[in-house]
Amino acid sequence: MGEEPPEISPLQNIHVQAFELLRNGMGGIDWAGLPWVVEHLGIEDVPALIDAVHTIKTFKPPKDEE
Repeated sequence: MGEEPPEISPLQNIHVQAFELLRNGMGGIDWAGLPWVVEHLGIEDVPALIDAVHTIKTFKPPKDEE
């Protein structure tokens, strides 16, 4: 059908874990949990995490042109 997705880096994997921990199940992000997630996952670059969570949340896969 298509290509295999590329492997993600260890940092990207941590960002995905953070996103999963922060999402609230209703399409939003529970930013109040950010300090706990940062400590729990040992994240040092919080602005990069925020950018990554936003990117993951707003990603829309390309539509197939048929």
